[in-house]
Amino acid sequence: MAAGPDIPLDKAYLTAIWLETLFYGMNFVLFWSCLAMLTIWRRTPKINKLLLGIAIIMFAFSTAHVSLGFQRLIEGFIHLRDQPGGPGAFFSDVSIPANVVKVGIHTVNSIIGDSVVWRCYLVWGRDWKMCILPILLIIASAICGFTQTVYFARAQKLHSAFAHSLQVWNGSLFSLSLATNVVVTVLIALRVWYMFRLGSGSSNFRYWRVLVIIIESGMIYSVALVCEITLYFLGSNAFYIVYDPIAQLTAITPTMIIVLAAMQLTSSDVHSRITRSNGARAFKPYGASTTMPLETMNFAVNDAALSGGPKSTFLSDLSSSVPGESANDLSVKHEGRGSFP
Repeated sequence: MAAGPDIPLDKAYLTAIWLETLFYGMNFVLFWSCLAMLTIWRRTPKINKLLLGIAIIMFAFSTAHVSLGFQRLIEGFIHLRDQPGGPGAFFSDVSIPANVVKVGIHTVNSIIGDSVVWRCYLVWGRDWKMCILPILLIIASAICGFTQTVYFARAQKLHSAFAHSLQVWNGSLFSLSLATNVVVTVLIALRVWYMFRLGSGSSNFRYWRVLVIIIESGMIYSVALVCEITLYFLGSNAFYIVYDPIAQLTAITPTMIIVLAAMQLTSSDVHSRITRSNGARAFKPYGASTTMPLETMNFAVNDAALSGGPKSTFLSDLSSSVPGESANDLSVKHEGRGSFP
């Protein structure tokens, strides 16, 4: 399918990098906030190396992606602007090494971003049966993504990302990534909404309910993928305007979830506040304070907690995946603290 005539390729690429730099600014702030919350302001005796490593890797890849994009921008519009075809011809050559590396980085970040399936695992009470389909989709996405990178490197005679031989792998990657995120988004959103329903229908947190569902489920990322895949199969150069910023969204979404958890604003925390607030209104003595302490940093609904057993926290849920660190080392038991230090 030929590229759509609605917007020139050079203009689309310039707009894409401009938008990506804006998203990179958001990513930059979130990354350093996340780093501070996992190290300086942590509530646990030990640093959670798993989350810290994931955050650093994704930010490093995001930085490399936007840097390569900026380098291609300078090369196309300044150094090679007088070459035959101008900047448009330069940006249409998908086999340029910097572009191939960008595609590979985008693939890796997309795979890590799609791995929000771990969040689905925690939300559903550590039930792997709910994660089988998303895991299979992630594996298929990885295969298509790395094969796509190889095809881009060998596509010296192809001057369009919409060429049929590339469209097969591109389309498969985008479709699988979209399917993964839609499945995970629906599973998490349904579970989180069910948890909020346990809060007696209080209206005080109705806006938090919507916001937390959107962030925790990665719904923003899913919407971006819908726009990306639609524009790609329409053959429109506007596809690039969405494609490059998504490389930042893949890092922003999981980092935002980590920050949300560290600030005790996950679905379980909000549900706990709803329950405690309702209980305070029902049993509060005359003249007593209405301020209720935040609950611990729960990241998944816990049937044991509902039945009166010990609660699990976000960090203790992850402790099983961190070698050498026990649940006791990572548990958070700061009852009565209403804000993050």
